[in-house]
Amino acid sequence: MLTIRTYVLFLVVSLAISGACAQAPYTVTVKPWDTVKFFNGLQSFAWGQYQGKILIVGGRTNGFHRTSDKERTFPTQYDNLHLRVIDLANKKTYSAPIPATFLLPLRTTNTAFCQDGNTLYIVGGYGSTCDADSASCYQTFPNLSALNVSGLINAIVSYQTDGLDQYISTMQDERMRVTGGSLEKIGDYFFLVFGQNYNSIYKGGITGAYTEQIRQFKINNNGGSLSISNYGAIATPLKYQGLSQFHRRDLNVFPTILSDGTLGIGALGGVFTNQAGPFPNPVAISSRNGGLTAVIDTTFQQKFCLYDCARMLMYNPYARSMYTTLFGGITDNYFDDKGNIVPSDLNNFMPFFNHVSTVVRTSTGGYSEYPQYSPALPGFIGSNAAFIPIARSTTYMNSPNIIDYTSLPPYRLMQVGWLVGGITATAPQSSEMNPTYSNKVIYAVFVTSNGNRSVKAAKPAKKAIKGKRK
Repeated sequence: MLTIRTYVLFLVVSLAISGACAQAPYTVTVKPWDTVKFFNGLQSFAWGQYQGKILIVGGRTNGFHRTSDKERTFPTQYDNLHLRVIDLANKKTYSAPIPATFLLPLRTTNTAFCQDGNTLYIVGGYGSTCDADSASCYQTFPNLSALNVSGLINAIVSYQTDGLDQYISTMQDERMRVTGGSLEKIGDYFFLVFGQNYNSIYKGGITGAYTEQIRQFKINNNGGSLSISNYGAIATPLKYQGLSQFHRRDLNVFPTILSDGTLGIGALGGVFTNQAGPFPNPVAISSRNGGLTAVIDTTFQQKFCLYDCARMLMYNPYARSMYTTLFGGITDNYFDDKGNIVPSDLNNFMPFFNHVSTVVRTSTGGYSEYPQYSPALPGFIGSNAAFIPIARSTTYMNSPNIIDYTSLPPYRLMQVGWLVGGITATAPQSSEMNPTYSNKVIYAVFVTSNGNRSVKAAKPAKKAIKGKRK
């Protein structure tokens, strides 16, 4: 039976913002890696991996959506109608049309997805049921789909694409009608975290029906026959600016190591509040014996990278600290030309960001945040992108996406992965004069460890450092 336990308010006063990169557990360097530009840009896609090859499903080929009521802000001409495979080692891409039977649910954007073994599960997503861009065709899809990752990759790479249907199955369930949420797994259960049901053509200022829930269930996959069991959901009584703390979408949700050393789910950021800004309080989700707990730390106010972006996960077992590095995307605070930290305002509201920021959760459960001023990212990148860990990375607790920090050589530059796809902006604020695009450049991601293994790599300070306002 699903229960909600008492929420814990941590008494640790966290270091909210700091420009001192030396206090962070490592320095991140991002460099363009793909000089051949073999990758056709995509953003907001689902992905899975098998033997160094990446399967990409859905997403869009254009940049950031517009918000004018006169435009079709998600025109179907920019839908990704193909299943794509990226062979990073050989700098090659392969593609095949999505089988007609599964085209509608798999050409969508902003799906929730999770790879479980060799199966990529995809939930919901926003899109259209027709190519005419008629307003009545747009919806959030109620589908749960299962894709055999190795089967699809091997077939597409070998150009044997006539029988791709055998590797895909789907079902419909109204509880899966979610976009802008995230799907993760702990033990035998899957968790559909937050998101919304947007069931009309997109218009700026018009919101969908937010789930305001964490939904827990089991997926039964019997030879392509899908079903859901043991379903439950929790909400929260806690509010932020009058809205539920679970009233979030387009945020960063990821597997994490909790302060007690067990595998859980972390959630950072998300939009939109009653003041059209982001949610600043992190959420730690745990599941034990079928029970579900969500702990919201209202003492910590995240300042940077609060919209869905590429994220790198590391855990330091000696310090029992979890490091979550967020790559650019859309931020609340940012650096001005002099390196001062500036809160966004009406003159530059929630701009695109060209820096990384690392959120640290220590063994006591307290949070700290370390924006990295230098080196900066090579552009306004990272939003709706993916961080792909390098295949040879040492991971922690059998989680393929959490890198073991202690495996990094101290004080030496080491590649840990790639940054793939997403939106690239030409300025902090997008406009007709400053357009955005889907990113066609693949970047190599390097980390230089500060060598600190035996103690906490980031210690909470006694008070926050306030940024300067323009």
